[in-house]
Amino acid sequence: MTNHPNRSTYRYFKVSPRGFANEYTIYRVPLDKVDEVELEYDGYADQEPGRWCGWTTDRRATIPGVAVDWADQHYA
Repeated sequence: MTNHPNRSTYRYFKVSPRGFANEYTIYRVPLDKVDEVELEYDGYADQEPGRWCGWTTDRRATIPGVAVDWADQHYA
């Protein structure tokens, strides 16, 4: 079922630490880690003014080399 071209085994999460439109990181998150991401970034935008995060459907995120694997989040 995941081999269908319109289905993916990943979701993409976009994080902007200072709120600038051109300064952000996209993480490639396996479907089984979605809850972990939401828990880690719960209240993220409320901690400092301007910063934001959320799931993205931007097709550019799926291009190889654009998104950071969730397992490598601490190295990015």
